[in-house]
Amino acid sequence: MSRWKASGIHLSISVIIALAVAAVMLFLWYPSPYFQSLGGKKLILIIIGVDVVVGPLLTWIIFKPNKKGLKFDLSVIAVIQLVALTYGVNVLYQERPVFVVFVKDRFEIIAASDVDKDSLKNVTFDEFKSLSLTGPEIAAAQIPKDPMERERMLFSAIDKGRDIQSYPEHFVPYQEQTDAVLKRSQPISLLRKFRPESTPLISQTVERLNTTEEDLLFLPMRTQRGGDLTAVISPSNGSLVDILQVDPWID
Repeated sequence: MSRWKASGIHLSISVIIALAVAAVMLFLWYPSPYFQSLGGKKLILIIIGVDVVVGPLLTWIIFKPNKKGLKFDLSVIAVIQLVALTYGVNVLYQERPVFVVFVKDRFEIIAASDVDKDSLKNVTFDEFKSLSLTGPEIAAAQIPKDPMERERMLFSAIDKGRDIQSYPEHFVPYQEQTDAVLKRSQPISLLRKFRPESTPLISQTVERLNTTEEDLLFLPMRTQRGGDLTAVISPSNGSLVDILQVDPWID
């Protein structure tokens, strides 16, 4: 077998694995529009770089027919590739969005790693009792009435960087807070005015939803890793209809 054939076989296997990982990301862990909004393309490129490029390239470099220790060398490459891939997939799994939470005047995208796991034991509503594998559940955070619990949330935010949006026990169905969402939302025309670069994205959303710009509102949307986004809201029912990669802070 030539080195070209060996690296070609390695490449074929690597491509199949990379496609499988990409499919899981696109259709399960990071469904649209979260894949685009949370930098899924960069994550995919990292996996492709490690799994599809580096492995086959190393095979091409070291492969020589009848070389002593060739099986060992190929095994080392396979192990390194597997370890890197496992690490990458685990990061993607831990960072997958599991909740989109309305809090006061904004939305927060919460990754699995940001959720306080002990809080899951005290959840009231069934849809928030587990961490989704098929895209985030939309919820609203309700400020605790108990002063001691409010104090606990305050110290959690200070000490751990976890505010109320990381505690599912304080989630309520999003539909219960749509009035507050609409009250806090602003016309999307205001976003276009202060963020002219948003014009093409807003136009695409208007066309895709077969609506008018006057029928769309927006709120800021934050991620725990930075890079604020814009949540597009329907004024008819307060539903979240799109996410734009635009800085939403205009005040």
